[in-house]
Amino acid sequence: MKKITIKDLAKLLAVNPSTVSRALKDHPDISPEMRARVKEVAAELGYSPNWQAISFRKRRSRLIGLIIPDMNMYFFPPVIKAIERRVRQEGYNLIVLHSNNQLQGEKDNVDICRHLGVEGLLVSLSTESENLDHLRRFRDQEEAPVVLFDRVKGNAGFPTVVIQDEIATRSAIKHLAERGRKSILGLFGDPHLSISKARLAGYRQALAEFGIPAREDLICHAYSELEAQAAVRKALLITPRPDAIFAMSDELLVGVMQGLSESRINIPDEIAVIAISDGMAPTFWNPSISFVEHSGTAVGATSASFLFDLIEGRTAEQSRIVPTYLMAKAST
Repeated sequence: MKKITIKDLAKLLAVNPSTVSRALKDHPDISPEMRARVKEVAAELGYSPNWQAISFRKRRSRLIGLIIPDMNMYFFPPVIKAIERRVRQEGYNLIVLHSNNQLQGEKDNVDICRHLGVEGLLVSLSTESENLDHLRRFRDQEEAPVVLFDRVKGNAGFPTVVIQDEIATRSAIKHLAERGRKSILGLFGDPHLSISKARLAGYRQALAEFGIPAREDLICHAYSELEAQAAVRKALLITPRPDAIFAMSDELLVGVMQGLSESRINIPDEIAVIAISDGMAPTFWNPSISFVEHSGTAVGATSASFLFDLIEGRTAEQSRIVPTYLMAKAST
């Protein structure tokens, strides 16, 4: 059976198709009697709108784009799950792309999102993303909001969702210092990322607050679990040896624990360990690792909510902060 169209309804009612269209939308220019009559006939004939055509005309794809730097097993899975849950609640679908931590990959992903007509974009920046013109062009040309989360660039002119990285790190170092630890190895990620810079700043601030000298030989940057493991091996040869280790992420924590395990270091008697973590990785070991909770679920949910508030014009905010909490376990 042929699908009933607005033109068919208009012909049966002897009115213009535009009258039928406006009546179905309860337009005030159409009389209540005509609106009722149009809806009655539409119901009798089983008319349903062509949402695909409507979406095309209005440029409403009902798609949200999510670009992440990599697909590690620690932080991003709960982020994606929380974003997808909120996106579906809003009647949208989610497109997930990863940049392989490269600027060109991020640019290619933005182009894909442009071609698909996504209505909003959530981005965790790649390591190479210094110039964000590709995101500005997308925002301005597509008239679609862009929200940066977790890995962001300060003063870039985009709404952001972050934790208070300096405060989170200070909380971790304070916890160690209050337990008498004075030789604290700090393991940080890519030094070019704002997240690494902020966490290193928090580390230095906390040491200063407790009168502990910031030793450059106890500050390391690592890009992977293997590099973190190698950094721990090297640090264990330093005299005096570190009595505590801070890891700024789950990925680095895994490398730290591998390095300590192979060296048969007792935790916490010989070395205390603490990290900033989503909370899953610290349970892998015995004793469990103390951590400052950086919830991927909370970051994802907050980012998605922020984006929809911007899409619907409900906010003019430029940032939202996700709180963190110290979870003291047996490793400290």
